[in-house]
Parts: sequence; C-alpha cells; structure tokens
Amino acid sequence: MNKRKQQNDSKEKKSSNTEQGTQISNIDDPNKKDVNSEHQKSMDFFFDLDKSLWNNEKISLKTTRWLSSSIDKQLTLEQEINDLRKKLRASFNELDQVTSDKEKKIEELKALKEELQSKEKINHILSRICEEARQKLLSDNKFRELFEDAKSCDAVVVSIDIRRSTELMLKARKPELFSKFITELSQKLSEVILINFGIFDKFTGDGILAFFPKFYSGEHAIIRALKASEECHRVFDEHYKNSRECFNVFIKDVGLGIGIDYGTVTLVNTRNELTVVGIPVVYACRMGGAKAGDTLLNQPAKEEISRLCNNYIKVTETELNIKNEGIALAYLIEIHKSSFDIPAPEWTIEK
Repeated sequence: MNKRKQQNDSKEKKSSNTEQGTQISNIDDPNKKDVNSEHQKSMDFFFDLDKSLWNNEKISLKTTRWLSSSIDKQLTLEQEINDLRKKLRASFNELDQVTSDKEKKIEELKALKEELQSKEKINHILSRICEEARQKLLSDNKFRELFEDAKSCDAVVVSIDIRRSTELMLKARKPELFSKFITELSQKLSEVILINFGIFDKFTGDGILAFFPKFYSGEHAIIRALKASEECHRVFDEHYKNSRECFNVFIKDVGLGIGIDYGTVTLVNTRNELTVVGIPVVYACRMGGAKAGDTLLNQPAKEEISRLCNNYIKVTETELNIKNEGIALAYLIEIHKSSFDIPAPEWTIEK
C-alpha cells in the first residue's frame, strides 16, 4: 500500500515538475511575442476572407491558387516585417557602442527604417481590398505603385451611416448584444464593398467609409458604388430583421443613410492607414445624413452617373438640410439592373 502511495506521489511530483518546466519555458520573450501576435493576426485575417467566397461550394481552381499563393506571400511578408524590426532594434542598440564609422551605421539604420515602412504600407492595405487585388499587390510592383502616398486620383466616396443608431443602442437588451450587432453588420458591409472592387477605409462607430478610385475600381467606379449601396441596404435590412432578439423594442423605421460624392481626392497611405482626403469625402459624409433606406448623390456624383448611363437611370431631385450650410440639392437615383453588367477593372486582366 505504502509502495503504491510512493509511486503515485512520485508521478504527481514528476507531473508537477513537468508543468512547472513548461511554464518556465513559456515565459514570453518580447521578440517571440511580436512574431506570434503578428502571425496570429495574419492567420485571423485570412480566415476572415470574403464569406461569399467560402460559402460558394464551387470555388474555381484559379481562385484556390490565388488563396494559397496569397496566404503564403502574406505570411512571408509578416516574417520579413518582424525580421526587419529585430534588425532595426539591434542596430539601434549597437549605435551607442560604435566608435568609428558612426555615420555609416546611421545610414544603415535609415535604410532599414525605410524598408520596414515600405513593407508595412503594403501589409495594412491587404485587408482593405478584394482577394484578387491582394494577390496582385503582393506580386506586382507597378500595381503597388498605384497606392503611393499623396497621390491624387479621381474617386467615388461612399459614406454609410446607421440612422438612429443611438436609439438602437438604448433599446438593446445588453450592451454586448448591441456590440455584436454592430460588429457583425460592419463585417458584412465591408464584404459588400470589397466584392464590388471598392476600398474599405474605416469603421466610424455607427457606419463605414469607403472609396472607389478609378485606378482600382475602373472607369465605372460610380456604378460599382451604386451597386454596393443597394446591396448594403439589403444587408442591413436582413441583418436587423435577424437580430430582433438583441432589442427590447424593434423600431421599424431604421436603416442606412448612404451618401455618395465624386471628384479628385488625395490618397493617404501611412504605415497603418489607407484613406483619402478632399472635398468629395466631406460631402459624401454630409449626404450620409439621408433618410433611412435612401442613397443620396451630390451634384458631381450625379453628373458622373449621368455621363455613363443617362438613358438607364431615373433621377429624382430632393433636398438635404446640411448643418451650418443650409438646404442643399441632392439626388435619388434609380438605375436599371442591366447597367450593373460592367467589365472588371483593367488591372484584373492578365497580361
């Protein structure tokens, strides 16, 4: 009996030592932690790819190759970024110990920093564009140059606002349920933008901002933006209807107010942001004050859609009261479904 007890005590001690050894070996090394977290972000990003793509049972061989190649290249890019960060830290720490050729060491540091920033600028774009564009961005330098910082381009800007969002929040049964409702909605809306060759800019708290630059979305950018807007309205209605259990009171007259404007904008591409600035951004957001369920176009956007398919649209003039500016003319557009049958952007054509 005592012998058996000793054996059990010995096993427990061994198990305890093993667990303790495991804990000791798993103490986070700062550099290792960075690599693991970046790797996890990368994997999370790719497993959150367009659901419409994964839900399609018949994924083409070409698409499968894109996904596989894109994932490999993304992971390689993540590793390169982490390696550069390590080198930069090491070089910086060595700088104080250098007694000769200090200028040379400083130049090396600058070169490493520039290379790191260049790769980071590519990395943060990936989640904002569609899968086909991700693949091209990682493999095509000319395509990458289209996203250069401070570049001016013609673009359609789309501002999507959840009307009466504050009231929705107050009527939620629990804050967590409203957070879940908004998070899932934002994900679905961003997928619509990406599928229609738009660029997802940011989640604004009660909506999203996106843009369709012609260098990326093609000459028919305004049509893609209108198509995406229609789909976003449908997505909201369906998502809200399926989320009734999140609210104490189910308000009927809520929905998205979508504003669209067109014009020249400036691309801002920093290490963690890809956005545009300019007058079209301002007035797309102003037009986002539309009634729930409506999409309002500002004057330049209305002129652009009229230029492309004047015979296939119905234009209705309306008004919008813009704070501190007064009553502004805006346009409701009904577009024939056949107008959505447009060619893919030029960059998608393999050369």
